Amino acid sequence: MGVVLHVQHTVENFDTWKPGFDGHESTRRLHGATRHAVLRDGNAVTVLISFPDAAAAHAFGEDPSLREVMAKFGVVGAPAITLLEPVEEITY
Repeated sequence: MGVVLHVQHTVENFDTWKPGFDGHESTRRLHGATRHAVLRDGNAVTVLISFPDAAAAHAFGEDPSLREVMAKFGVVGAPAITLLEPVEEITY
């Protein structure tokens, strides 16, 4: 099942932030990401990114381009980041 990088942050404008996030997909894939989900409540954004293991998730989190993209596309303040281990996933 791998691990899920859980990122919560506020953005200045979701419609400005989203193209920046989308444009960073190749970097996520380079670090082994296999899928993601984006959830929002206005400009409060939660991103769930699946990685094969914790080392891949940490490598992505340390990639210098991540901070650059976050700053350029309007992330406000420091994100809250948690590494989660999936236990169960059921589709209805």
